[in-house]
Amino acid sequence: MEKLLPTRQGRMAHIQDWRRQYQALRMSAEEAASWVDLGGAAAMTSSASWPYAVDGALAARLRREGGRLEIDSLFAPLDTALLSPELAELVDYNANFFSGERALLSHGNVHFVPTHLSATGDWMASRHPRTVILTCAPPDENGWMSRSLWGAMLHRRVLERAETVIVEINDQLPSFSSGGEGHMLFHVSEADVIVETSRPPAEHPPASADDMDRAIAGCIAELVEDGACVQFGLGGLANAVGECLIYAGKKDLGVQTEVMSNCLVGLMQRGVVNNSRKQVCPGRTAGAYFIGDRRLWEFAEGNPAFCQKEIDWTNDARNIARNDRVVSINNAMEIDLTGQVNAESVGPRQWSGTGGQLEWVLGAQWSRGGRSIIALRSSYWDKSGVRHSKIVPQLAPGSIVTTPRTCVQYVVTEYGVADLRYKSTLERAKALIAIAHPDFREELSRQLPW
Repeated sequence: MEKLLPTRQGRMAHIQDWRRQYQALRMSAEEAASWVDLGGAAAMTSSASWPYAVDGALAARLRREGGRLEIDSLFAPLDTALLSPELAELVDYNANFFSGERALLSHGNVHFVPTHLSATGDWMASRHPRTVILTCAPPDENGWMSRSLWGAMLHRRVLERAETVIVEINDQLPSFSSGGEGHMLFHVSEADVIVETSRPPAEHPPASADDMDRAIAGCIAELVEDGACVQFGLGGLANAVGECLIYAGKKDLGVQTEVMSNCLVGLMQRGVVNNSRKQVCPGRTAGAYFIGDRRLWEFAEGNPAFCQKEIDWTNDARNIARNDRVVSINNAMEIDLTGQVNAESVGPRQWSGTGGQLEWVLGAQWSRGGRSIIALRSSYWDKSGVRHSKIVPQLAPGSIVTTPRTCVQYVVTEYGVADLRYKSTLERAKALIAIAHPDFREELSRQLPW
């Protein structure tokens, strides 16, 4: 591994030994909160890497002193003190992807920023946060700290431009192997404040797959050739795809992905994924952030078969396309008969985010021999027990087009595969109707506008 060098000068960088720097930077969470400008913007790490100690101290300071603090982040946990209802008049929260934030919209201070996930660092930097607050695992023998589970959502360029970088070091966070361009390590000498804490990170147990997931996954597995480089998503479908790839006896698969989840454990332990044919980061599973439970973390911690990278590295479509035979797998909420994909809203209501879907759709198709797949269940049941088709004549009014029809290649439901690329609008519609739920095929055919 090439030698890494710090790119930011922290408050104690003039001290030669990183261990002495560390001791000089240590302070309580309450002291750290005093370094934050309550009239400006602060960027914070996400989800299981949320800096809870500083969060609580900063919320207490706002209650005492008042102010108007902007927080730029995403995937905020619901138990954060800063986003409690009583602070809604004191905190503005911006995110480019919603998860638990959906439950906070009624507070009136939660706002969505439309961007691709690879642009998260550029978006945060554009807000000019004076303070950045991140969590890291404890430093290694050379003073380098892993930004751990969700650190990829707080890009190094944001850290480099901030006036103050507060590092909350959680001794229960795992350290992951990284290095090279887009690495995920931060040096003690780059920090201005260090707060020590010990808190078990939130686990996300893998969702179990049902028969519908397995049917969709079986169709997807048939599109994955030996030696392909696969991008996985989340949930029961991702786990079912992993199981199907093992069952089908696939060989020499590689992985470059946005999210690294539990499905990788079995694939790598069984040798189905060995990354032996990848052109970029060969021999290693490359991804940005980890969502899973301790089984995943314990398998990945310090494991040189992994290489954690910045989100703009993993999700850059040009970078994705440097590997051959990329297969991207992304979910959708609904798709219309022309092939327009909505993966992020319920009508006009923001549900999740643009994420990296279009980046992976393009990167896979730009890859030599690559394939992009949009997967969805053919139908769903509403709260009244009525079944609805997810393949619709037109998207619901106000729905967001996450992936335009011009970019869609394969669409997969439990009823099969539709290849839309280079098809006419009529051919596309017929292909999609063929994989719709049987209860809706006749109705969809009657609503064809061509």
